[in-house]
Amino acid sequence: MRIREKQYGACIAPYRNVLYLCHRNADPDAIGCSFALSRAFGGSIGAADDLSRTGAYLADILGARILINPPVDDYDLVVVVDTSVSTQLGDRLPKSYALVDHHLDKGLLDGSLFYIQKPTKSTAEIVWTILKENGKTIEKRAALGLMAGLIADTGRFKRASTGTFLAAAEILKAGGFDYEEAQDALSVPADLSQRIALLKAASRCEVTRQGDWLIACTEVNSFEGSAAMALVDLGADVAFVAGRHGKSEKVRISARSSREAACRNINLAKLLGEVARAYGGDGGGHRSAAALEAIGDPSVLLDACRKKLLESLT
Repeated sequence: MRIREKQYGACIAPYRNVLYLCHRNADPDAIGCSFALSRAFGGSIGAADDLSRTGAYLADILGARILINPPVDDYDLVVVVDTSVSTQLGDRLPKSYALVDHHLDKGLLDGSLFYIQKPTKSTAEIVWTILKENGKTIEKRAALGLMAGLIADTGRFKRASTGTFLAAAEILKAGGFDYEEAQDALSVPADLSQRIALLKAASRCEVTRQGDWLIACTEVNSFEGSAAMALVDLGADVAFVAGRHGKSEKVRISARSSREAACRNINLAKLLGEVARAYGGDGGGHRSAAALEAIGDPSVLLDACRKKLLESLT
């Protein structure tokens, strides 16, 4: 059942023991939104498998206690936050759940008790509207979490809309802090392992040229998203980075594209979703930043992504 932001308080009121569940490798938008909702309406915060480095850094600044792989069946209601497909939650999707998300994937909608899904630039913008329309006073830490999530998901406003800027101004005013403080909450120095992973990704990279387009593909077993963004910063129009973690048969691919690619109607969420489903997995995200998870050989999956992109360019 689709609901409006104003209805959220009434829909969640009957449930006493609520868990706000973030996706695997939870980022600042997921952490900040879950923290703000838990402070306003009550409830615990959990994440599937792990937090991203930036997400963990933000959680520490906020003083947020994040449960890793919590037993979802122990809660009256699980609210899935900033998550578009079930594979992002591993095996932790309960039978009864609600959803608050800004992605356009429909995979979790049909099974939800109620949901709010809008094509905003960050889930933080949706949560901010929920708080306002339910008459909730926001404390500084919760506002800081929302602002950090908004900044992170928009690439420091590179992908912002008019609504993003309006929400940011309101959040800053309500929280009583300045923009610099929110930026500091995201300023995690790159550690040695990340720097090594990015350098390996670049050194192993294969570049395909199609006209004026440059498509980069590489493999690295950690920091796939950061590696893909680094390759775009180096000059790729689109980058696909595959990784297999531990002994798992599952392969993750992160994809990023330049602003120019997004403007030319390249939709990475759609592309990776199609590839993932062809290999028994799932994928989604945004037009210019997406991911998939499937079982298979990393090189085969990378080649499938590359071929699918090339088809869309011809």
